Amino acid sequence: MPVDRLNARDVRTLTLRVLRAALGSAFATVLVAATASGSGTAPSPPPRQPEATELPAQDQAQPPDSAKIKATRSEAEQLYSKGYDEAQEAKKLKKDGKAGDAKKKFGKALKKFEGAVERDPAYYQAWNMVGYCSRNLGDLKRAFAAYDKCLTLMPDYEEAHEYLGEAYLQSGDLAKAKVELAWLRARGSDEAKELAEHVDAATKGGDAEKKAEPEAQKKPQSGAAPKSEPDSTSKAAPEKAAIPSSSEGSR
Repeated sequence: MPVDRLNARDVRTLTLRVLRAALGSAFATVLVAATASGSGTAPSPPPRQPEATELPAQDQAQPPDSAKIKATRSEAEQLYSKGYDEAQEAKKLKKDGKAGDAKKKFGKALKKFEGAVERDPAYYQAWNMVGYCSRNLGDLKRAFAAYDKCLTLMPDYEEAHEYLGEAYLQSGDLAKAKVELAWLRARGSDEAKELAEHVDAATKGGDAEKKAEPEAQKKPQSGAAPKSEPDSTSKAAPEKAAIPSSSEGSR
């Protein structure tokens, strides 16, 4: 229908239709937006903290208590220091001929060194001194075990090789003592000089004993009667009878 022929009623009707269409379109737009917003993905919640039982093994492992380790090592070193001083005093007493006092001091020093290795089993210097004190107390079995422990921890510890050589000498094994001396000399160790003196003394002592054995065999045993000298008269030839002279025979 031509526009110029529209009456007022038709205009109102057309206007209402346009308004309804516009309102419907706007309502539809709002509805679509609301629907899209309602059906959208919700934000992810914050990640849940894993419980202690869910932590990986490496995270559950507690770090070492370095403060405690340092404190234990400090105690071991203090015991070593005290034991070393007592061992030096014992050595001097032994040199001065005070064997009884020296033995007591070595015993006290040994306890200090044993306390040190109890606190720190890897304290190889303390193990060496356990061997030293045990050897001076005559406990060679304990000494050899301590030297073995020390050299297991520190195979190139020269002082332990020197002390081990002296222990072999004390046990009468000169051959093994010479092996330790050769080891020290091969490394140009200052410890070789001291062990060499002990080895030389033991070697000379052994040579002197060997020389003394033949002399002892020549001497008569105590209480044995000396051999008697042969009687000169018992083995003398009988005297010949005197031959009478011609004059006597003519008598």
